[in-house]
Amino acid sequence: MMVGSKPNDDDPAPDGLTKAVRERRARWESSRSEGESLVMRLVGQIGVLGWIIVAPTLIGLFVGRWIDRWLGTGIFWSAPLLLLGVVIGCWAAWRWMHQQ
Repeated sequence: MMVGSKPNDDDPAPDGLTKAVRERRARWESSRSEGESLVMRLVGQIGVLGWIIVAPTLIGLFVGRWIDRWLGTGIFWSAPLLLLGVVIGCWAAWRWMHQQ
């Protein structure tokens, strides 16, 4: 490239900065056309997977504590319903993963 000449996209040997800018723009344009990135989608799936397990576990614990308070039985119902919530959550997560 000569001094004072206009930059050309067909420049056979771009300097490092020009090459980096072109690569960055190409990545940006491809991410805009393809939608959200793979990393963000995976993070979202991990979050959904966590809530699929946590929600039934917390529901089982809440129902167990409510029954225990009502009957005055300590943790007689809390522990098995907590375990049942974990099992249901893991089963639901397994099914969700196989449907994806």
